[in-house]
Amino acid sequence: MSARTLRGLAVWMTAGWVALTLLRRLWRGEVVVLSLYGAPVVRLLAIALVFLASCVEKVRTVVAQPQQQSQDLSQEPGEDPAPPEVVVAVDQDFPAGLDDGGLQRLYNWIEPRTLHRYFEPAAIGEVASEGSPVAADPLPPQRDLNQARHQPGEVFKAAQGAHLRGQVAMTDLLGLLDAAEAAGIYDEWLAGHLWRHARLLRPAPVALLARIERHLRVVHALVLGQASTGPLEFSAWRSKAGPPPGWQRLQVPRGLVAAAREAFKQGADAGTWESEATLELTVARGEPVLVRRAAETRLAVGAPLRLRRLDVVRAPAAVVLRHATLGELRLPAGAELTAWNVARFLDAAGRAWVQG
Repeated sequence: MSARTLRGLAVWMTAGWVALTLLRRLWRGEVVVLSLYGAPVVRLLAIALVFLASCVEKVRTVVAQPQQQSQDLSQEPGEDPAPPEVVVAVDQDFPAGLDDGGLQRLYNWIEPRTLHRYFEPAAIGEVASEGSPVAADPLPPQRDLNQARHQPGEVFKAAQGAHLRGQVAMTDLLGLLDAAEAAGIYDEWLAGHLWRHARLLRPAPVALLARIERHLRVVHALVLGQASTGPLEFSAWRSKAGPPPGWQRLQVPRGLVAAAREAFKQGADAGTWESEATLELTVARGEPVLVRRAAETRLAVGAPLRLRRLDVVRAPAAVVLRHATLGELRLPAGAELTAWNVARFLDAAGRAWVQG
């Protein structure tokens, strides 16, 4: 007998034993499913099975991906000095076309916190390698959108497909962001995904970073707005029959966009992107230029400099920045400092501290 046959026989024998045990308990009037002593064992077994299944899935994903040599994030491809990008004004206002009805239609199409599923396996790794095609699950059909609202979703699908085929130039990333916002998609994961790809671009794409920050501010404003209107409400269909046409399992509270617009006007920031993973520096020598929200600010010696993930620091001439723990960061003329390449400008003592 083959191993597969033996496994099948074992499964059927186990199922038969469970069925006979249940019938015996029913006959005696005992607890049918689990006893007082059996319940903890079954729960522990279920937890172990879920944990092992997740481990197997992660190992299978790693094996399926091509082996890539690990690289220091401070040594990015294309580190040769490049002419800085021309800083242009980037719209930082709340989107005028967003309303409660648009959010409702969007969440009937793509539920919140599920957008990453349609970018896998690019979402699993740090950044998909340039030029390599990546497969992803297709976006769900837009059955509940009328013809007038259908085109933005199709544009976003096309932009998503082009992006997964390896297009990572700034115009392509901006096109993906434009298509998402035109379809009403404001998602923190999407902003992070674009930011990870933006690190490959030289010079630093300050216009894209400013657009990402505005996107994150809208996302945060929508969260703050729910404090006054109530949260998004999910409800499962509680019937054996199928739900009627037009039934919505997610309800957007009335007035959410208006409350979010007011929160945005009151100064809603980028959430954790504003407060976490920052680097507190001081200008020790030179006059660096801080580019934030596509606006330039020249800093004098002794001025504090708070580097966020969405900021770019440019050195028109040689600049020295000082950190309380990492020591000095020396930027040569024409260099750009971002959250991705801080280690490149550390001295030997700072590198040793980080490695230790």
